[in-house]
Amino acid sequence: MFWSDSLVNKKKCPLCHSTLENEYHHYIMVTRSGEETTALGAANDYGAFCPECPVVVLDKNGFERLARENVEKNPDWKMSGDLSFIVIGIVNLNAVPEDKRHLPLGGDDNPIPIVEFLREIDTASQTGAPRHKGKRLSGNQRRRRR
Repeated sequence: MFWSDSLVNKKKCPLCHSTLENEYHHYIMVTRSGEETTALGAANDYGAFCPECPVVVLDKNGFERLARENVEKNPDWKMSGDLSFIVIGIVNLNAVPEDKRHLPLGGDDNPIPIVEFLREIDTASQTGAPRHKGKRLSGNQRRRRR
């Protein structure tokens, strides 16, 4: 998973340079403002996926807007300047068994099937380049990958 604001070209995959495709998905994110933390399910098209490799580029501004709206909807929360959020992954609706699709997701009988994202630094060990085996890429190496 890459954030759009960290890439030079938001339309191309940062690993293989294929053209990214926007797709509508259900995401799970966690927001924190001050002392308040909450999980949030959000369905949107803020993710662009690579058709050739397992890469997604998320629109940072779109998810930040969702996080701010979530905090603003809760008047008990203090809107401090330290709003932070993380997108954990995508909800895999196809993994919900047929006999449980009528139940609400997240219950004891029907847990939310999440496909978790790897962070950008975690992908260094998956690029196939043996010289980076499990190590974090340097700033110059990350720029060249873009």
